[in-house]
Amino acid sequence: MASETASTLLSYGDVSRKEDVVLNAIEILTARETQIFNMLGKTTAVDTVHSYMTDTLAAAASSAIAESGDYAAGTLTSPARIANVVEIVARPFKVSRTQQNIQHYHGQNELSRQTEKAMLEWANSAEFDLVRSTLVSGASGTVPKLSGIIEATSVAANHTSHTSGTVWSASILDGLMKGNWDGSNGDVATDIFMGSQLRANTDGFTQKTNAVVNNASMMAIVRTVSTYETAFGTLMIRTHRYLQDSADATGRVLAIRPEKLKVAFLEKPYIDTDLARSGPYDFRAVAGSFTLETHNKQSNFYADGFLKA
Repeated sequence: MASETASTLLSYGDVSRKEDVVLNAIEILTARETQIFNMLGKTTAVDTVHSYMTDTLAAAASSAIAESGDYAAGTLTSPARIANVVEIVARPFKVSRTQQNIQHYHGQNELSRQTEKAMLEWANSAEFDLVRSTLVSGASGTVPKLSGIIEATSVAANHTSHTSGTVWSASILDGLMKGNWDGSNGDVATDIFMGSQLRANTDGFTQKTNAVVNNASMMAIVRTVSTYETAFGTLMIRTHRYLQDSADATGRVLAIRPEKLKVAFLEKPYIDTDLARSGPYDFRAVAGSFTLETHNKQSNFYADGFLKA
């Protein structure tokens, strides 16, 4: 057998072979996450500091008067002004003319392909900051950053930091929903986001739904739950890649009511081609600017401190 192999011309090690690329395709391995950005309503900003208004009703109490009594005017309130900073998000890139002229396995012009990638990267960056960014004013030459959902919705009543290592449980979620209902005048969160570990833990919550599982026609094993219903509202349970970052010391959950949040565009995303170049390359950027409107902070809640295991 050894002598036969030695006298046979083998393919392995032959450097003249044509390389194999399956279906001339290149798979983008980086995950994409844009669900919150796409979920929120859109509006328009007209300045780099974007302002909007909120107002309140008087506390509920009896308004009864005597049959012959005089009207007594109550105290009125004016709208409160809330502001957020417009953030400019850009993904610039350069592709040489030579790179565009040579042929590639993917069959695309490399400038076009890199433009498509930049658009996906812009969307990922926008989602990341929409959720996690903390406010930077942009004064004195600093890079302006919007106040993202976690920070912008924060008030004492709806942001909870548990003792580090607290085990995420159904009873904790029940308490968060009760506090959300108490503080929001009934406009409770409808969607809750968490990282993969807490999502897996949530699937292990004990369910009270009475379901017949010994049906002969049942062919699937279901080990997940998509909604969580309490006396105070129903939550859609969603997994999010950027809410839980590897650098976060503890597990986090964020619940929002999308109708109370909006993305305000000063400039919608576009491909900027009017960029100076000084050599045989093309310079492009995907750019856009936006901020976040938070119309009712108490309709959302955030909690951290949970064990990531």
